[in-house]
Amino acid sequence: MSLLDEFARRCVRMKPQTAEDGAGGRVTTWTEDFEFTASLARNASIEARRAEKQGVSSVYDALVNQSVRLAFGDYFRDAQSGETWRVTSNPEEKRAPACSTLPLKHFTAERKELPT
Repeated sequence: MSLLDEFARRCVRMKPQTAEDGAGGRVTTWTEDFEFTASLARNASIEARRAEKQGVSSVYDALVNQSVRLAFGDYFRDAQSGETWRVTSNPEEKRAPACSTLPLKHFTAERKELPT
């Protein structure tokens, strides 16, 4: 078993759906979109600590397969614990080179509840 396997979690991308609430406003509900595996680890860098002092709940580094379609601002949920995260960087900007034996991409995420 590799270190990546140790940190791997089965996750589900959450998809927002808005509808009129009947009183002139809108309400957002969240549905499961697709499953993927992510390796998550808490970021303890100085930059992450500064962000936490400015109100970000917890900063994580994540690795996913390059085929996973996530974008900045997407939400996903840990299928086992139910915790939710928001993607805080663009995963497409940090892809492993084509010659790599690990077809991964990296992004940062913060632990955050789904907005309503």
